[in-house]
Amino acid sequence: MTAGVPGPVGAGRVGADREARSDPVTLLTAAVGASADPAGLTASLEASVRHLDPADREAAVLAALRAVLPDTERWLVAHGCSPEDAASSVADVDRKVERYGLDGTGLDWLAQVATGRVVAVGRLQFERSAELPDGTAAWGVHVPETGPLDPDACDRSFAAAPGVLRTLDPGTAVRTWVCSSWLLDPGVADVLGPASNTARFAARFRLLPPGPHDEVAGDESVAKFVFGTDRLAARRVEPVGRLQRAVHDRWAAGGHWAERTGTAPVDR
Repeated sequence: MTAGVPGPVGAGRVGADREARSDPVTLLTAAVGASADPAGLTASLEASVRHLDPADREAAVLAALRAVLPDTERWLVAHGCSPEDAASSVADVDRKVERYGLDGTGLDWLAQVATGRVVAVGRLQFERSAELPDGTAAWGVHVPETGPLDPDACDRSFAAAPGVLRTLDPGTAVRTWVCSSWLLDPGVADVLGPASNTARFAARFRLLPPGPHDEVAGDESVAKFVFGTDRLAARRVEPVGRLQRAVHDRWAAGGHWAERTGTAPVDR
């Protein structure tokens, strides 16, 4: 542009918008290793691809998530994770996307995994910066879809995880595990029996009083993880097996499934 000659109307604003718009890979790379949620990361990622056609936004976000995974895997190994656990940690991005898609999984979860805020230690996943309902710091417990919920494998995960998490976040004083899941609805254990892997996992936790939104979240989670679909579609599925039939029976009777929250002491 020649000095002193005004450019096209709006040119300055367009240029400013381009400068202000962050690259999604840069946003994710800057967040690798952070223990807490970088303020507004998910919103910033969504804003960084908003200029694209709707059909291209999901592809751009997924490409950015996958691009940062090697950096995250290296960071985890360098800060105390075994190579096997680091690889398993980042593998959850593609595992979830393949099974549930971006929208079905949620960008917030994928960003947590992709930047190392959720790590795998053996059979289970652990969230480095979770909270109890009263705001007390805790380590979150999650169950990835990687096979049977074997009690011995869970024992090994719970035994090894504190050392790994304290190496990732030196000086942490977390004393409590917290898990929020449909697996902790007592009705699940009733259906599958007290000796089932699911019931034995749930028995590790002391349930907190139910919250006002537990039933809505629980129905959605049961539909997703038991039927692999959304709540409306799950109600139309012909149930197979004890758990699916029990889910349908409760729904048919006007009941709901709850996503309950439980706690357990670390290093017990």
